[in-house]
This record gives sequence, C-alpha cells and structure tokens, in this order.
Amino acid sequence: MTSPVDWHLVVPVKGGAAAKSRLHPPPGVGREDLALALATDCLTACCAGMPSGRVLVVTSDDRVRAVARALGAVVVADPGAGLDAAVLAGRDAALARSAQAPVAVLLGDLPSLRPADLLAALASAAEHPLAVVPDASDTGTVLLTALVGSRLVPSFGAGSAARHESAGHHRLSLDLARLRTDVDDDRALRSALALGVGAATAGVLGTSPDTLRHMQASVHTFDESTGAGSALLDDGREVSFSPAVFAASALRHLRLGQRLSLDLGEGRTVERLWIVGIGDDQTIG
Repeated sequence: MTSPVDWHLVVPVKGGAAAKSRLHPPPGVGREDLALALATDCLTACCAGMPSGRVLVVTSDDRVRAVARALGAVVVADPGAGLDAAVLAGRDAALARSAQAPVAVLLGDLPSLRPADLLAALASAAEHPLAVVPDASDTGTVLLTALVGSRLVPSFGAGSAARHESAGHHRLSLDLARLRTDVDDDRALRSALALGVGAATAGVLGTSPDTLRHMQASVHTFDESTGAGSALLDDGREVSFSPAVFAASALRHLRLGQRLSLDLGEGRTVERLWIVGIGDDQTIG
C-alpha cells in the first residue's frame, strides 16, 4: 500500500536520561536502553515504509542520531524547548527542502508499528487538508498531518487530539492499534507487548518480554474491614488497591509482608492482584 501524497514524515525522539520517566523496566533493563529500543522499532518501520530521505528524526541524543542515520533518516537538531518546538524544527527542515511539502508528524514511541500501518494512516490522511489520528485512549495524538506543511501547528500534550481537531484537523479514528499504541507508561508497554513489538524492544526485554506484564510486590497495609490496602513493589514503590480489586481477587485475607503478583494501571493503582504461584487461569479479575 502506498500513499498518494509525497509526505515528509517528522518523528521527534527525546532519548537520553530524561526519556520515558514513567516506564519501570524489569530488573536488569535500563530505562534509557528500553526507550532507545522503542524508538528504534518505530523508526525502522517508518524508514521501511517511506521513500529514502523522507523521514526526519528530531533529536538531541547521540544514540538516537546513530540509529536514525543508519536507517537512512535525516537528522534534525532538537532545539530543546519541548515537543512542540521539536515538531516545528522538523516541519521547518522539511519545508526548507520543499516549500510546499506535505508534512506528517508521528510520535517516535510506537514499538508495534508496521510499515503497512503507517502507509494506511497516511493514505487516509491524504484525503483531508489537515488530519489527526488520536492515540488508543482517543485523547492524545499519534499522527498529525497537513497537505500544506506550513499549516501544521502542533499542540501536543494531554488532550491534544481535541485541540488539534478544534484547530481544523479532521479526526481519523482508524482501526490501526499498532499505530495508535504509543508507549509512555507501564500500562501502554503491556498493551504494545500484547500487540507484538519489534526486534529491538523484544531484544532489550529478553526472550520472554511477558515478564513485564506482571509485577511482584509485598503486602504493606491491609484493612480487614474494607479490603483496601497497599503493596510495596520490588523497586520500592508503594501502590494501592481498592476494595473492589481485592474482592475480585477471590482472596479472603492478606497478611503484612505476603508476596503478591499484580497488574498495575495508571499511576500507582493496582488493577488486579493474586498470590504468587497461582496461575492467571485460577484468578478472578
């Protein structure tokens, strides 16, 4: 599948020690290494799907630069003033190459992306002067496009899909889960793993990336009367579980220090818990 429009694709990638601060990789996996792997898989798909020289990677990280250049992408210096500024730097670099260039912006943390997903989204976007593809939550933005690149004005961050739509971008709620699953936190990484990730991410996580899906913890507090409590993860974080989550576990009692397995949702809230050693097929929730 090909897009009828000769897009320039801008991909901002943060990289470095500040990248993906909300990710908590399993023991032995560095967060910087995982962030680089996420970007590598995304950029590999982008460069495989786009014509040579049409992917512009905006970054200030040396490791990301090396990956981008090895894949044949154009590297643009990140001005260091946030995501929108990075996007504008990439847009302007594209327009310097071709004043009337159609410009698309794709987030650089899509480890499940395949070239066909990208091309399908760009083909749909080509039907509109301005378009936006929201993320899996339908609130953020993963792809932003303008047939006249100078009209592309980014407004990324929480709630960006609505802002971009209000600015005239046609919302495209496409059935492309691999393109719409950007990885910012542990929950999103679990979703990406369920879809299937690229070789770099799978390699960093080891031969069994499913080990990231469930976390180990010890009971820290427990209220017998309500069923609410908290647990300490092995990395030292304290997370809480509600009476409803405890009730769904089918457990009758917890003692302080008892070992648990759990699935963590957004922030520090437990979505599901069970006793270590009991298989998923024997739990409720």
